[in-house]
Amino acid sequence: MTVDPLDLSAGAVGGWLQLPSAPVAELMGSVGFAFLCIDQQHGMIGPDAMIPMLQGLAAAGTPAVVRVPSNDHTEIGRALDHGAAAVIVPLVNSAEQARAAVDAFHYPPRGSRSFGPTRSSWYRDLPAPLCIVMIETMAAVAALPEILAVEGVDAIFVGPSDLSLSAGLPLTAQDGDPAFDALLQPILDAARDRGMPAGIFCMSAAHARRFRQMGATYVALFSEAGMLRAAAGKHLAAAREDG
Repeated sequence: MTVDPLDLSAGAVGGWLQLPSAPVAELMGSVGFAFLCIDQQHGMIGPDAMIPMLQGLAAAGTPAVVRVPSNDHTEIGRALDHGAAAVIVPLVNSAEQARAAVDAFHYPPRGSRSFGPTRSSWYRDLPAPLCIVMIETMAAVAALPEILAVEGVDAIFVGPSDLSLSAGLPLTAQDGDPAFDALLQPILDAARDRGMPAGIFCMSAAHARRFRQMGATYVALFSEAGMLRAAAGKHLAAAREDG
């Protein structure tokens, strides 16, 4: 299996997958995204769909990231066993929860991950997967210095919608509300000072450009489902127009 290394350095633009389809994953992988995230938290993708999607991304040579449903040892281990280049762990609100995620990433004696001769063990040249924890609540913001200091956390990823809701702001706050920007900027600054990649989910290309200007190291564009729906609506409207 030959896949480009996962690169979360400045300017990396990833994509998002919510539909349980290997051909769609392969199609998206052919576009040139720095990575594609298989979303098991809010997507429609179960364990059985994940493996063929990982295979589709491998065929396209695109690094596969998996967002697991929760900070659960079994879910994290399954994603790693299946060959994820990185796992995004949602709703990490404390250093203790960050350490639990890291523990699930590593075999003893460093962690408590169980070994099984599954897909990830078939390819001995795969790089070590990255542990990415989500910062998406006010509790996580308050604990950010401690979370960033946890050894084994490789990157953070901001969930702007949940962060907005947690702060009592509307979902539209991420469109440029100064109150949201004042909340996000210290997160990005703290990660930069730590030398840690900091990413964020983006609902548009305009969001990606703005968050990058604020200091986001990498970004992930909205899902293939959202892109398909937007494109379908656009083409339908154009077809209904009189010539």
